[in-house]
Amino acid sequence: MIPTTGPIRHDRYRFCPACGAPLEPGRVHSDGPDRLICTACSGVVYFDPKVVACVILEIGGKILLMRRKRPDDTEKWLLPGGYVDEGEPVEQAAMREIREEVNLDVRLDGLVGVFSYAGWPPVIVVYSARLAEAAPSPGEETEDLALFAPEEIPWSKLAFPSTRDALLAHLQGRTCQPMPLTVFTAAAHEPGTSRTTTTD
Repeated sequence: MIPTTGPIRHDRYRFCPACGAPLEPGRVHSDGPDRLICTACSGVVYFDPKVVACVILEIGGKILLMRRKRPDDTEKWLLPGGYVDEGEPVEQAAMREIREEVNLDVRLDGLVGVFSYAGWPPVIVVYSARLAEAAPSPGEETEDLALFAPEEIPWSKLAFPSTRDALLAHLQGRTCQPMPLTVFTAAAHEPGTSRTTTTD
């Protein structure tokens, strides 16, 4: 069960990252949530969510799931994926994670959905990809890989609610297609500007 949003944990941050003064709970807006506010400079500490990029990869009509080497994950199946690095486009992070975890290069063909839950820090962005045939192999952090037909998916042994919800959305055909890959690159001749490139 996913925990509900609770009070601010004082053990996460006790001092202002800007000036070092103590932090105290307070509200920026009267109807807003509690936040940690600096007692000296009035700076506000925002707990931003972590973005995770995952891929539902079909190989020959079967869905690839993996198990991690981490002790708490060895019995649970999940989608290949991981955290997005700062400044990294989410689509590129998804393809990077596939390379790192199952040693395959894929082309994303759709956005399955964005999944978030109360009291759960990550925001999970799930894409889809398809290959007619391939031979995935475990990466450094991967314990095991397996291909499942839709009727074979081990629903009771999935690692996260987002894994379940993304698979259900995918199987119900709610994938948004087509999805061009968007890459933002800095224009060398104009500092502070960017150029957008899309691939069909």
